[in-house]
Amino acid sequence: MDNQFNQQPGSDPNQQGNYYQQGNFYQQGNYSQQGNLYQQGNYSSGGNFEPQKAPNIFQQFAFSFVPPLYERLTRVKTGSMIGFVTLLVLAATLLSFASTMAAFSSINMKELAEELPDFELTGGQLHMGEEFLFDEGNVFVYITDEIDSFSYEDAAMMADEGYKDILLVGRDRLSIMQNWEYQQLDFSDLGDSFEISREWIATKLMPFIMVFLCVAYIVYFLWRVLWYFLCAAVYLLFAMLIASVLKKQVPGEALFRTAVYAKVLMFAVATVLDLIPLVDLSVPFLFRVAITTVFMGFAIAKLPDNRPTPAPMTMGQGW
Repeated sequence: MDNQFNQQPGSDPNQQGNYYQQGNFYQQGNYSQQGNLYQQGNYSSGGNFEPQKAPNIFQQFAFSFVPPLYERLTRVKTGSMIGFVTLLVLAATLLSFASTMAAFSSINMKELAEELPDFELTGGQLHMGEEFLFDEGNVFVYITDEIDSFSYEDAAMMADEGYKDILLVGRDRLSIMQNWEYQQLDFSDLGDSFEISREWIATKLMPFIMVFLCVAYIVYFLWRVLWYFLCAAVYLLFAMLIASVLKKQVPGEALFRTAVYAKVLMFAVATVLDLIPLVDLSVPFLFRVAITTVFMGFAIAKLPDNRPTPAPMTMGQGW
């Protein structure tokens, strides 16, 4: 009688392989072995950051105000992040520069020169017969040769009284402050051959000031970009502490990007306040630190944990 299983001579059903010998679902590889969400992209299981599908420049600015969206900002490439900060600082600096230029261009230098006493600037020093004081609206100008030079503290004292455009000139130095942005020029830097007079003020001082402000703002812009990243590096320490408190493992690169974008809010607020003509407000330093730290806290709480997912036990392990 034929074998109902059509078994060949010398064969054994157990030798043909049962379900477990052929490989079950776990032996063939499940979802976790093939790669889960963190292994396929975003944060890899080894902690390597893969910046994919990063937001563009405009999205970066918008997302920086919404901490739950910072997970997308952590995908931004380093070059794109540096470009974003550079454009952000450039925009703020250009707005401040335009405000300063508009303020100084509104001053009629010929009328101002007519009010000046006779004076001479030669040999790196100012000599004049009597002091000069101009006080009108938000503009304060004081020139004298009885004082060697004025400092930032002197200009800040006048700014505290409500002046926006301040020019202080001593025997050896010219100091300018506009909306709390301070610049100074030592007359000795002009060289011994440089000479000016009241007529020179009326015809050539304004172009000279404009050129000086252009150079000063270029240096100021470069410094602001560097300072932005230096502050972000300090905030990185706070971010690492927050991640530790939340018991989350997040790559350092993601934490640094969180610090960079968390600074955007208070940077924008400070820029807007500086540009409002009738508002004499500044954001306190500790308040800016507190708000930025809170933003980082909310953002880090929403970031995915980078702890590796253990592979599930396969048949044959532990049996």
